[in-house]
Amino acid sequence: MSMIENEVPPAPRKKRKYVRKAKKPVRRAVREVTEPDAPEVVFPGLTETLCAAACGPDGCVISGNSYCGHPRKGGLQAGDIGNQDALRRIQQAMKQLGMKAMEKKYA
Repeated sequence: MSMIENEVPPAPRKKRKYVRKAKKPVRRAVREVTEPDAPEVVFPGLTETLCAAACGPDGCVISGNSYCGHPRKGGLQAGDIGNQDALRRIQQAMKQLGMKAMEKKYA
């Protein structure tokens, strides 16, 4: 008898079972939802499609000139972008309409 015959074969290894780890729940901060304040009415009659009530054939209240300065219809012309009063008026009109400050040219 040789040594090989006397040896006991090793026990078969047990296979590991794959256990999927549970994902930890993500904790997110809870924000309180507040009602947005109603925008201040600076230009009565101003809507998304209509000009303010004070606008007419003589000129526009927002631009202060003879062309329409409605934010949804065209806005200010290049010559009036340096006019601080016109900029303030168009920013107020945009705020009244609830527009986001996406348009960087008036910000």
